[in-house]
Amino acid sequence: MKRILIVVSLLILVGPLYAQKPAPFKGCAPEGNSKPTKANPTGKLSKPKQDLNLLKNRDTEPTSIDDSVTLTAIMQPSNDSKFKPTQGASIVGFVAHVKPGEPQETCNCARTDIADIHIDVVLKAADAQTSSKYMIVEITPRYQDKLGDLATVKAAIEGKWVKFTGWMLYDVVHKSNAKNTNPNGKAIWRATAWEVHPITAFDVVPAP
Repeated sequence: MKRILIVVSLLILVGPLYAQKPAPFKGCAPEGNSKPTKANPTGKLSKPKQDLNLLKNRDTEPTSIDDSVTLTAIMQPSNDSKFKPTQGASIVGFVAHVKPGEPQETCNCARTDIADIHIDVVLKAADAQTSSKYMIVEITPRYQDKLGDLATVKAAIEGKWVKFTGWMLYDVVHKSNAKNTNPNGKAIWRATAWEVHPITAFDVVPAP
């Protein structure tokens, strides 16, 4: 039943929402791929997972920004159904951590040589060590030539207030890890399954 619900959620929250199919990146198709197994020797993903990866791998910047999408609004559980992956957003928050993304993700074709940059953002600097208050924003390999590699980004923004611009994305795979959607969960390391992913620009800003 849990697997069925995840697939249905992917279909509802993802769908073919990208305006134009992203281009391959260093030989990795935008739909991604998993590691080949005996059961799946090609590593081909299900259609919902391919569609989620196509959103993660968008390579165009938003043409408009929805000002109603703020970090404060995103952190409210009651707002979870109000956002859409078609929305461009600019959020301001305190950067708690900059770290490597999950290794060998399917959006990066399960490869070890390309990976996202994972950034934990909070509403208040005092929350920097409280993982249940994190919103996750990510710089994909497609934007690292423009925005910097892991070491460069970490040096530039960790421990600072930053404005992130990019695409909204609901990472349904991590609903069970989000306080907003699974408040009594035992593996909570984020506040919400909503992300800005990919980030297409960022700027260090003064503390509010």
